[in-house]
Amino acid sequence: MIRSRFRRISRLWVHAACVFAAMITVFAPLFLAGPAQARSFQDILDSGELRVCFAPIHPSVVQAEPEGCREDCRFSGPAFEAAQAFTAFLGDSMTMRALRIDWDEQFFNDQGRTDRDAEYVPALLDSGHCDLYPNNLTKNSWRLQKMDIVTMFTNRMMVLVNAESQSTIRGPSELGGKVAVVEKDTSYHTWLQDRNQTTFKDEPVDIRLQPTADGLNNLAQGRADFTVIDADAAFWIIRHQFPDLIMAFPVGSMEEVGWGIRKESPELRQALQNFFDQQRAGRDSALNATWNRHFGMNLNQFISLLGSMQE
Repeated sequence: MIRSRFRRISRLWVHAACVFAAMITVFAPLFLAGPAQARSFQDILDSGELRVCFAPIHPSVVQAEPEGCREDCRFSGPAFEAAQAFTAFLGDSMTMRALRIDWDEQFFNDQGRTDRDAEYVPALLDSGHCDLYPNNLTKNSWRLQKMDIVTMFTNRMMVLVNAESQSTIRGPSELGGKVAVVEKDTSYHTWLQDRNQTTFKDEPVDIRLQPTADGLNNLAQGRADFTVIDADAAFWIIRHQFPDLIMAFPVGSMEEVGWGIRKESPELRQALQNFFDQQRAGRDSALNATWNRHFGMNLNQFISLLGSMQE
């Protein structure tokens, strides 16, 4: 009797094991489908898919609709058009998988936070979820501890003011004690924090961290004194969005702006550099056409204009 029961139990276990094995066979591709590790340039080419992660900080960079979307977004704007051109540059067989992320997610570690002082590969790049951040990242020391940034153009920060604050903010020395609106972990945020430790130590800027769209609205409505933003975005904002805001003056030095990738990606870095060099040199290139359409000048004209500006 005991032996009979043992045989029945054994048959049940064998049956259960077979069912479990069959489930693993069927569902394993689903578990393995997601990216699990960073991809080399050859992996990208072999897959035929470039994973591009857009951070829609402002329409002058990229826009994603509907609001709050993640993978099923409709993208538009200069960075999206430039990423499409780069995908085409890689070959006819390449497609772009466009994903939306939040701005600060670009720098998150595997605990889901940004540690400016630490050196690590951001989780989205390290996992292979993203191959590329084409979001006009300004090179600074804390970002370069985490990723490589391939220079697309040189840029400079501009101070934007409204008509009310224009009379009281006529130069960089008059920013101290004023209310500024900027987005968290942007280069503008970093610059203001640095100035508060030095130039404005006795009268620090009141830095209020807000999404860029909210900050610009508050500035336009007089609820802040100024914002700091890259010059290309400033041109776009006044041309397309807030014509009554005023570009008061540039601050800081000329800075390199580009696209973020993993540090250990020399072949992807070279492909990006070749693409940027080709596009800048071609007067009728896709990248220059994008700049003419969105900013009213091509990329080289923009770089020359900024070089002629004095603080």
